[in-house]
Amino acid sequence: MAIYKVKTEGKEYDVTVEDDGLGGASVTVEGEHFHVESGANTPVARQGSSASLPPAPPVPSHPQHSTSHAASAAPAGAGSITAPIPGIVTSLLVKAGEQVSAGQTVLKLEAMKMENDIAAPVAGTVQDIPVSEGAQVADGQLLMVIS
Repeated sequence: MAIYKVKTEGKEYDVTVEDDGLGGASVTVEGEHFHVESGANTPVARQGSSASLPPAPPVPSHPQHSTSHAASAAPAGAGSITAPIPGIVTSLLVKAGEQVSAGQTVLKLEAMKMENDIAAPVAGTVQDIPVSEGAQVADGQLLMVIS
């Protein structure tokens, strides 16, 4: 599960994204629940809607982390943080060697004029931060390793 604070047009929103294990995700925005399916041609439906969706095509287990740049792909591990979308690192809130808590905001990523809080997926010690403030990052690029 990932928790984000998304700021747009002067308003900040709490967004929670939880992988459903089937290639989709459960997304909660300010208490309103949605279910999204991965893939460019896959229908999207609001959770609890009466719309009937066709079966989703097979998708990789973590499509949001796929990238064509092998050098920027994250190593396997629960403590790897990758960019959920392309953007610019606007603020690093921790340093290598620092202890962090699961859910703690560790960096801020600006994408499409919105600042996104990126949280630690696990508690532990920051091992590596291969990006710096002001760096432009690609979707799926490794941002931080915590163990």
